Amino acid sequence: MIDRNSDKRPWLGALLSFFLPGLGHGYLREWLRSAMWFAFAMSAVLLFVEFPDAAATGTESLGAAVDAAIEATNDVPLEALLPLWVVRVFSAVDAYWMALQRDPDDEDGERCPACGKPVDADLDFCQWCTTPLPERDEPNGPTEGNALSR
Repeated sequence: MIDRNSDKRPWLGALLSFFLPGLGHGYLREWLRSAMWFAFAMSAVLLFVEFPDAAATGTESLGAAVDAAIEATNDVPLEALLPLWVVRVFSAVDAYWMALQRDPDDEDGERCPACGKPVDADLDFCQWCTTPLPERDEPNGPTEGNALSR
């Protein structure tokens, strides 16, 4: 079975990222990746889709400009749509992959007996719930026996 980062559904993250690149990463709480994929999508639109100039069409209202933009995007050639689809597909694949990733803090190290979360090996207590940890074979820090032998 695959260990997941959380209880988030990988297929939902991929579907959201396919419809709007970055949205699935936001669902997974990967904020930096979300902003990056959204920037990639907007860059692809701005670089490859040619929008009509509102002044050249002679429209003064915002509604007419939006209608002209929608009409202009209906006739977008395949060469302009290909980069947009590539960004959408790779964003969906990345969101799916991120949802399946194992949590780096979830390694097979020592766990707190009270809360079950992974604990730092350098501490004598759980950093999550502050429960004192049982004595280890090698205590942390110098003790009388270690200090005298040095």
